[in-house]
Amino acid sequence: MREQEIANTSLLIMTTWNVCLAFLMITEIIPVLYGMVLALLGMSVIVIITWKILMGDEFPWESRKKYKNRTGK
Repeated sequence: MREQEIANTSLLIMTTWNVCLAFLMITEIIPVLYGMVLALLGMSVIVIITWKILMGDEFPWESRKKYKNRTGK
């Protein structure tokens, strides 16, 4: 259950971040290019932080054999 709460919270934070940037771009406070770059950077940071919290040192593209060799299991 904790994993679902972390995932939902990260999606909520990402959505809020994008809505704030969209508001700033629509009202022309920041240029669209800057807003898109900030959105990409913000989403990347959120994904990386969530990935580290939920998966730790595991990599989705790593084979089972490499993982067992790396962790010694």
